[in-house]
Amino acid sequence: MVKERTSEMYSKITLLGNAQDAGRPQFGCTDNCCEDARKDRSLTRMPVSLGLHGNDFGIVETTRCIGDQLAMVGNPDISDVWLTHAHLGHIEGLGQFGRESINLKNVRLHCSDSVFNYVKKHPIWAKLFARDNLSFDAYTSDTVIPIKVPHRAKDFDTHALFFRGISNNLLFLPDHDTWDATLFSVNHDNPKSWFQSLNADIILLDGTFWDDNELNNRVQTNVPHPTVSESMELLGNRQDGDPRIVFIHLNHTNPLHYPDSDQYQQVNEMGWEVGTEGMEFVL
Repeated sequence: MVKERTSEMYSKITLLGNAQDAGRPQFGCTDNCCEDARKDRSLTRMPVSLGLHGNDFGIVETTRCIGDQLAMVGNPDISDVWLTHAHLGHIEGLGQFGRESINLKNVRLHCSDSVFNYVKKHPIWAKLFARDNLSFDAYTSDTVIPIKVPHRAKDFDTHALFFRGISNNLLFLPDHDTWDATLFSVNHDNPKSWFQSLNADIILLDGTFWDDNELNNRVQTNVPHPTVSESMELLGNRQDGDPRIVFIHLNHTNPLHYPDSDQYQQVNEMGWEVGTEGMEFVL
């Protein structure tokens, strides 16, 4: 285990993508959700990732769209990579750090031990460590704190990331299985009490599916995520003192991709938000 280290405080976070791991349109999908995105590029979406702005620049998750995502923020040099877990959509951009692409050196990789062991066993990504493109670094700093959450933990664990700032604290929770399991793991009865205990001002929250019918009732059995409908039922309307809650990690089928949809309007009317690429959060 690498020891905790002291790091700089990030001053701003940019949402570099707001789709589920495979983006939108998704390979093999010929439904209207993806055909619309093929016809109208304004409806395309990149997988979830964050840009971390400070004296150095970090990135959370490395997606297949990492080149376009970095271009959104001026193609900065990357000093640090933070991973929540190792599902393919969150790590496949790691290959771009190697000799076949930019060939960066000594980029600090922050992830859990189980994620590191999983990634390093892969013959492609193992080369990134052997060639000094990446080096393993502490997962916890004075300003970035991982919080373990339940999410399909067969091969590795999953964490939310909590960012402490001067003006705001932000919780990044793109993936978890169920509210019951997550709240049990953090010892709270409801999401708002957990957010309050963290002193979180902004929550970037798993909004993968709108409801259980979105994949013909396969949501909870094959790809468990709390639905936006369930989350909003638990959250209720936004009240004075509540944090900003921004739904992210939207599956290509999610109607929240359409700002004119009834579902999008419902989120706004309750006082919550839907993430958009390029959205910035001051810390």
